[in-house]
Amino acid sequence: MNEREPLAATPPYEPRRPTLLATAAFTLWPALLSLPMLRGLWLADSWSDQYTGGFAWHTWSAEWFRRLGHLPLWDPEVFGGLPFAAGHGNAFYPTWLLRFVIPVTTTGNLSFFVHYVLAGLFTYLLLRRLRVSWTGSVIAGLAYELSGLIASYPSPGHDGKLFASTALPLTFLALVLALRDRRPEGYPLLAAAVALTLLGHFQLAYYLLIAAGLFALYLTFEEAPDARGGARLLRLGLALGAVLLGFGIAAIEIVPFFGYISFSPRAGGYYGFAGSTSYAIPWDHVLEFFLKNFVGSRDTYWGSNPLKLHSEYLGLPVIALAVLGAATRERRRLIVWVGGIGLLFLLISLGAATPFYKLWWTLMPLVSKTRAPGMAFFVVALVTAVFAGLGVDRALGKDGRRAMTPMLIIGAMVALLAVTGAWGHIAERLASGIQTASGRAAVAAAQAQQSAIMWGAVGSGAALAATAALFGLAQGRLTPRLGPLTLALVVG
Repeated sequence: MNEREPLAATPPYEPRRPTLLATAAFTLWPALLSLPMLRGLWLADSWSDQYTGGFAWHTWSAEWFRRLGHLPLWDPEVFGGLPFAAGHGNAFYPTWLLRFVIPVTTTGNLSFFVHYVLAGLFTYLLLRRLRVSWTGSVIAGLAYELSGLIASYPSPGHDGKLFASTALPLTFLALVLALRDRRPEGYPLLAAAVALTLLGHFQLAYYLLIAAGLFALYLTFEEAPDARGGARLLRLGLALGAVLLGFGIAAIEIVPFFGYISFSPRAGGYYGFAGSTSYAIPWDHVLEFFLKNFVGSRDTYWGSNPLKLHSEYLGLPVIALAVLGAATRERRRLIVWVGGIGLLFLLISLGAATPFYKLWWTLMPLVSKTRAPGMAFFVVALVTAVFAGLGVDRALGKDGRRAMTPMLIIGAMVALLAVTGAWGHIAERLASGIQTASGRAAVAAAQAQQSAIMWGAVGSGAALAATAALFGLAQGRLTPRLGPLTLALVVG
């Protein structure tokens, strides 16, 4: 079977207005999470960078523009002064225009809300281009926009990271249009996606460009077997030109940034290898990929990093569907290439936890001037979502029901272990080792987190069991419309 053909001849459910209904699904969950915004509250909490920097910085620049009619070039209020347009606070990301007409807090709220919807929508459109069913594409979009890392961006106030994370599926979509489908609109879309990423967050843009480059190679050499070598290279060259155009659009912030680096605290590198690997994902976080709330956050965080304001939860049902999707023989080339991208960025996210990062840190330009490689996990989240979409299609196929019984058993076991306190005991044992090594009161934090660990694992196990039941026991008993919609609610 050719990879460009759909996995199923007739998808089980295809609504009359597929994109509109999908957008409604991607809007529902962010709307529920943003209910405080409707009461006039700010989505940022007391731990947020928006309190310590973003709010004052954006308010000051907006007020400067209102009074003087032009943007400032220098901010004298921060430390000894900083250049305004040097990569600080996504100064020229398109949402900055809203700050001149509505309050800064309202702009921040709307920016988060809209980009969550777009993150799901762009992932959905990407999966549709990859010939995944409507149901699989919607589940993939929900899996990405609600993955722990992305859903928790408001907690530390990292709007720029959300902007760049939203651009990742858009970049992949543009590459599919340009390189595989040979549609000219893919190139300006690619330029726009790259520019938005650069204007949003430089370090995430670095990761995005590497992931996009690898995906472009896949599309060029695996998805166009009938094209001649010259035609392939021409399209690849045009894609590179679009990327350079994106850099040109974002030059208003890139050029000052590179001029500023030699004067910044990171001019000589971020305090060596240890500094560059700070805030990577340590091994004690890995169980939280599967179990919600496992390592806690803020005051109840017991892991080995100094603090934690986010989540790395991918969703147990999403991971199970991703494993099922990764075993789809008909999409082997896609799975190998995209899975390779996911593995690369998982290793980057783990930082010094594996020997790989030392090689990465040594060979890759500018990496020594960065820290917090754990933020590269957003690429892993997208890869997991793509595989989950493939898994949905496989689960809806002939061999899907056979996989549902193990999923149901695993979900029940996860919930049972949670009720007996097993996951909490594991957390305490890990925290004990961390406390011995660091002297931090990790055991007390793990004990304070016990209830959240138990209920998080119960919820994860129950969601997996419910997903298995929907695909297995309930398949064929629910109406074609009710089945996918119920699945979207469970996964969400």
